[in-house]
Order: sequence, then structure tokens, then C-alpha cells
Amino acid sequence: MTCTEDVGGAGTAEGGTPECHCGRKCRPYSLASGVAAERRPPDGPVMAGDVVGGERVAGFAYVPPPAGVAPGAHHDRLLTEDDGGCASPPRRAVPAVRPPGPGDERLPHDRLPERAVVPAARRSPCLPAAVNDLLSDGSTPWARVLQPVARTVRAAGHELWLSGGAPRELLSDRGREAVRDLDLTGTAPAGRFAELARRTLEEDGETYELRTPVSPDSLVCTVLGTDLSPLIEYRGLGQGGFGVPATGTDLAADSGQRDFTVNSVLYDFERHLVIDASERGLADLSVPGRALVPVHRSSDPLLRAALALRAVKFLARWEADGPVETSELRAWTGGFPYDLASHVRARGDQAWAQAQALHHECLGDVPEHRQTAVAGALGPGVERLVGALLESLVRTAGPR
Repeated sequence: MTCTEDVGGAGTAEGGTPECHCGRKCRPYSLASGVAAERRPPDGPVMAGDVVGGERVAGFAYVPPPAGVAPGAHHDRLLTEDDGGCASPPRRAVPAVRPPGPGDERLPHDRLPERAVVPAARRSPCLPAAVNDLLSDGSTPWARVLQPVARTVRAAGHELWLSGGAPRELLSDRGREAVRDLDLTGTAPAGRFAELARRTLEEDGETYELRTPVSPDSLVCTVLGTDLSPLIEYRGLGQGGFGVPATGTDLAADSGQRDFTVNSVLYDFERHLVIDASERGLADLSVPGRALVPVHRSSDPLLRAALALRAVKFLARWEADGPVETSELRAWTGGFPYDLASHVRARGDQAWAQAQALHHECLGDVPEHRQTAVAGALGPGVERLVGALLESLVRTAGPR
């Protein structure tokens, strides 16, 4: 597969290609180096669109195991197109391999328009080497586990991509020093990924040093180090439309589940492809200072609060790099109810506790005056929400 259209300043064969700026004498991209389309193996894993038991597959759910039992593929559940209204995961197990029958033989990235899949060297000839350096840097917490786990996951027939901060920072020329952690996404269901990661660690003799838990609420799989700090985090491609947490294998559906367009860009570090299924992320990363644009503009108070807190986090983090384009974001958050915090509280103690937890996660290390200033730029509803969360934090902490 090759790309012929310019995407976010990626450069074209006709209009010239970006030059190497890292000193490695990286070769410019040429059409001859495009990636050929691949086919799914007949004995590969189940993906969305396959037909199992006469029903079309839509995604995967997860049933947590009893305490003390390691998560595995037998805890994954198959979701079909008729399961949209289910309040709990069905009892339907995920087959080890896809059964014979109809299905899309293309890999997920080949199901997207060509303009949504950009060879990394076409975006920048230095990008593949920068990603390789990031993943192999022995000083990073993920260096010892990422590549072995990735090899095992791919050998099982699953696709794997970098998500979140790594592609976002590298594609906006912030450099690998700006990458704080390593997030992955892919086609493996939660239990299957945890099982494959655990198998890799056992083969490397790391059984007693590392753990691979799965969060049943978010389906995030975390490889934890000896100090219980996360080394890598994985979540399958986002899949909405179900009453239970779900993942899938569709890149376009995943991009619609992200918070901001700049966080919807993925990086295939095996084929060195930049994947912008939203067809908006690369353009917003190319805006001077970046553009922080929400993907899904929900009317749900709790979802609005969650996205607002994440927006304040990114804006506070990026302010040292200069102005961030926020006109679309502010046009939306500026219309939030003045008493957004009250709307969240009205959802119950659990909803407010979730907002408090996210506030701590996003802004726990940001000074209060900076939180208030950044939130104020997003409208009175966001400013009062952050103020209420700060007040509840003081009340919980008690007298100092």
C-alpha cells in the first residue's frame, strides 16, 4: 500500500520530501518503499466482521477472574452485533482461531482510506529511527519488556500499535524526551493480551518480578514492575455501543472513542506506519502549538467533566511550548452549564468519586493556581468544576 496524497505536511513525491535533520543520514521516502497489502492468515484470531455461530462479531468483553486467578483468554467474551443492549458480558467465549466462513481478509490498517495511513518516512525520514530509539532506550522503564511482549503478541496473529503520548509527541516534533509513558493498543482482547504478556515474562524468568493485571472497568492491561509502577499499558481498540466495557479490531471505531483528535493517531512500529483513522489528528498536530480538538462532544455531565479535566491537564503541560489552538474546544466547553459540578454530583456519590479520582490523576502535580487559570480559559463551567474538586480535596485532607 502506498499513499499519494499529502497529509498534514507529510510531503509528496512530486512536491519534494522532508530532509533528514537528526544526523543519521536517513533516506527520504520514495513510492517504491510503500507497504504492500497483506492478508489475514486463515488460522489467525477472530476480528470484527467475522461470522461465528451464524452471528457477526462486533467486539470483545471481559469477565474478571476470581481473586488470585491470573487473567487469560478464557475470561474474554465475544460480542456480536445483537449484544448492544446487554447489561453484562454474554457467556459466549472467543474462539482460539476464526472459524471458516465470511469475513474481511484485509488487516485493520488496509481497511482504511489510503490517506489515513502514512508511511512514517514520508512524514519525516527521521521518524522510524526516532521510534526505534525510543523503544530500545535502556534507560526507559519499558525497554526490558516491550519488544519481547510485542513479538509474542504478533506471533499470535494480533496487531499492535503505539498510542497516546508517544506518537503525539514524536509527530509534533517534541522529541522522545517528552514521552512520559508507553501506551499500546491492538486487536487482542484484554484477557488474551494479559495471557500472552505473562507467558513472555515467564519465559524470560520474570514471573516473580512483574505482574499483568487487567482493570475490569477500563479493560486496561498493565505490566507492573517490582515497585508496582506501570512499565507498559495496553487497551484493545476502542469499541462503543455496548452496555459493558468493550474492545474491538476496527481502527475507525477506535478513533471515535478517543478524547482528542491528536490522541487518535497511532503508530505501527513493525511496519513504520502512521495511522490517522480520524483523518484529523495529523492536521491538528501540524498546527503551531498543536490544536486540542475534542472528538466526541457528549452532553453527559460526567463525560464532559472527564474530558474537561483531561483538557486542563494537557494545556497545563503544554503551556511551556507556547500557545495551543483551542478555539473549537472553547466553543464547546464555553457552553457547559455554569453548575456542571452540581450536575456531576446529581449523578450520585460514585460519579463524584470518579471525577475526584480523575482530577487527582490528571492534575495532582499541577499547582492549584495554574489549574484555576487554565480551567478559567475553558469557561465558567469548567472553572467552577475544578474549583469544586479542589475544595473537596481540601475537605477530604482535613486541617493542615
